[in-house]
Amino acid sequence: MAVAVVCNRCHAILLLLVLAMAMAGVAQAEQIKNRIVAQKKLDKASAKQLSHQFDWRKTVQIPGLLSKGKLTVEQIPNPHWKDEACLACHTQDGKRASPANLRPMKNGAVCLNCHDARFDHSYIHPVDIKPGTDMLRTISAPFKESLQKLNGKISCMTCHDLTKQCLAKKKKEQGMNPQFFRGGPFKTRSEQCFACHNDEHYQRLNPHDQVDKKGRLKENTCRVCHSGSLTSLKQAKSIDKVKFHLTNNLEKMCWGCHPWTPHPGGQFSFFSTKKGPNHLVKPSKYVQESLDNMSKRHNIDLPLEPGSGRVYCGTCHNPHEKGVIKNKRAAKGADSKRRLRAQNICQYCHNK
Repeated sequence: MAVAVVCNRCHAILLLLVLAMAMAGVAQAEQIKNRIVAQKKLDKASAKQLSHQFDWRKTVQIPGLLSKGKLTVEQIPNPHWKDEACLACHTQDGKRASPANLRPMKNGAVCLNCHDARFDHSYIHPVDIKPGTDMLRTISAPFKESLQKLNGKISCMTCHDLTKQCLAKKKKEQGMNPQFFRGGPFKTRSEQCFACHNDEHYQRLNPHDQVDKKGRLKENTCRVCHSGSLTSLKQAKSIDKVKFHLTNNLEKMCWGCHPWTPHPGGQFSFFSTKKGPNHLVKPSKYVQESLDNMSKRHNIDLPLEPGSGRVYCGTCHNPHEKGVIKNKRAAKGADSKRRLRAQNICQYCHNK
């Protein structure tokens, strides 16, 4: 009977995981649909921005019209993805429009006629500069080709592929890539940056990477969690003598990098619609006795939050890399699977 109950629970967990994956697929499809609907709404709103038919040949006059008060920023028409708006960027329209008759593109001039007023792009990326030699060696082919068309200098068209919203065969990409990013669509806006830039140079600091290849302490990583002098930190004999940037709710330092996931310490349970078990509390008298006994038996530190005496992430997980903590009791679990201080850590508080 016990085996049957366990099997039923396993099947229930598997079913929930399958349903979760299916729901993720539905959510993604719904997101794509919403993007398309939103873009259509934007197009309709753009078409109504002017009470009269806009003469796209006057795009170059937009800055002057704005300064004279004859046009508001909200009324600037959007020429993108519109078959009738070729003259906004080209000197000829329709099938006669080609790269050869683009209006002057130096410093993205034709783009800035509208975008200088609507958006400040200067903080996103500089233009009219040449990438360095090292970058040119690793830059992806589509971006390198776009640079070659503009004397090797970065412009608006380096990141935005104008042909996507000009050519009929590419119009179907509008819903997924409304800003016609070169190489898109992308999951995140910054993903495109790494077509030229080395993503390793922009990685978030890993506070658990605490020892270099020669075994020396990376003292800057200590500062991510700890305050006070490094000398006092190294001399501390217990967690009560260690200073943190927070004085309570130490788990918040962890949540900055480790977002909420199904976890014994979070609000989640496979077997209940109610909130799951919350371990981030002060242990009961019974649990505290069990912790003390297991600590002595296994010669291990199971620290509680200073001041409050609550269980926190560091009670079960050792945040330090192997070699940082010299005390053997406190060092246990460093570099272990999930950095657990003991792989059967649950039994240190709970009976089987």
